[in-house]
Amino acid sequence: MRVSLELQPCYGNMTGIGLYTLELARCLRPGHGLTFQGNMFNFRGRHDHSTLKRDLHFDLVENHLFPYGIYRRIWDWLPVDYGAFFGETDVTHFFNYIVPPRIRGKVITTIHDMTYIRYPETMARKNITRLRKGLDRSIQRSSMVLTSSEFSKREIVELCGVPEESVEVVYPAAAISGALCDREELFARLGVRQPYLLCVGSIEPRKNLTRLLRAFDRLRQNGGPECQLVLCGGNGWNNEDFYETLSKLEHRDAVLLTGYLPQAEKNTLYANAKVFVFPSIYEGFGLPVLEAMYWKSPVVCSNVASLPEVAGEAACYVDPFSEESIAQGISRVLDDTGYAQELAERGSQQHALFSWESSARKLERLYRAVGERPNRAAE
Repeated sequence: MRVSLELQPCYGNMTGIGLYTLELARCLRPGHGLTFQGNMFNFRGRHDHSTLKRDLHFDLVENHLFPYGIYRRIWDWLPVDYGAFFGETDVTHFFNYIVPPRIRGKVITTIHDMTYIRYPETMARKNITRLRKGLDRSIQRSSMVLTSSEFSKREIVELCGVPEESVEVVYPAAAISGALCDREELFARLGVRQPYLLCVGSIEPRKNLTRLLRAFDRLRQNGGPECQLVLCGGNGWNNEDFYETLSKLEHRDAVLLTGYLPQAEKNTLYANAKVFVFPSIYEGFGLPVLEAMYWKSPVVCSNVASLPEVAGEAACYVDPFSEESIAQGISRVLDDTGYAQELAERGSQQHALFSWESSARKLERLYRAVGERPNRAAE
């Protein structure tokens, strides 16, 4: 049985979806009736994927004809099957919501969350348009829908009308690739000062960073520890309010924006953070929470969406819609060394409940189950 993995989320600077895709792909092994290949548009070979190719246990097939963004814009009118670019396979897995309109064989798609329905105001308009236009068709074309938490499964069943038996959960785990880098060099280059609070995520409304800024400023104004707030992530969308708030903070000089960082540099920040803070208002999973737990950083996170499922009893929970609650949660962990240590120890146990290897084995079972189903006329 031949299985193709669309690895486009692994192209360039990866977000959470890219890390999820990459870590699962690294753990897949040919055998037990399965062979794999990775598919990726890489216009004129502009991006070097030698590291990715080295990490995979199967071939990466690159198409150099045009960028993926162009293909996505013209695929409704392009009378060419997806398999013409990469070869035909029995099952094709798309990890980022949307399935092209022309494709042979069976299809699996991963839907990570329902942000575009629950919180459309937090998304870039182009992404909302893409999902509204393509998600229903992608679900109809798919033999199975995968997602990353039981919370997201319930959301997909409720909001998209997908039968419960057609949705399977394949959990992420801590993305630890790259290990650590030299701490002193990294801190000097970025301007990191210890102690610091860390938050990892793109600067966009769903991550709730504007409230975090105000909570941090409140903490410092009320005599809290003279710590730094380090925000690690790329520049997202709809973030004008964030930058306006940042410019008006009394303690603006204590806030550091690192931009997007490679995994090893993020790991080093996790491993040395006094507290990891994740006040997101909606997550399909919340991978940075597990990453922080792996590196034994005590976690303060939101009490909504999938985060209680992910963090279990290993986090200090706060109301993400209350700046006071966020500030109090951070203060509690900063002020109580014993509680912080307890959270770190619980986090070590909690992250161990999630494993890329076990998720990859489940994924292989699901590929076989889909591949063995009778063909439908639409396929």
